[in-house]
Amino acid sequence: MFKKPLVVAVIALAGVSAFAQEKTVTVADFVGTWNIEVMSHQVALVIEKHDAGKVTATMMMMGRDVPLKGELVDRTITFVGVKAEGVESGGHVQAAPNAKPIVVSMQDDGTLTGEMMTSNGPVKWTAEKLKTRKKPQQ
Repeated sequence: MFKKPLVVAVIALAGVSAFAQEKTVTVADFVGTWNIEVMSHQVALVIEKHDAGKVTATMMMMGRDVPLKGELVDRTITFVGVKAEGVESGGHVQAAPNAKPIVVSMQDDGTLTGEMMTSNGPVKWTAEKLKTRKKPQQ
């Protein structure tokens, strides 16, 4: 008597679980301001959409703004530093010489994990998206 509803519930649960695992991540999921804590420093990563698969970003750390460009592949964006004048003028953006990549991946919970190379080797970090405050209704 309970077998048919139980089978239907199990199939529905399996379908929901499979759908959750196969969510397509787009550039829009990355767009916004992210708060990163790395090596006891607060770092901001501001990501903006360039086109369907490409983004530009600014990493703000220790009083410096570092312009970046990146491309989304699956759930990961690989950023490289760019010459500041290319980003500001809106012209052709070229990677800075000897730029070390910053790899950023979207997690299922909506946070980012990342890794960037430093002179002491790779540094791993996590980031949370900053929430925008809602204006009070008057």
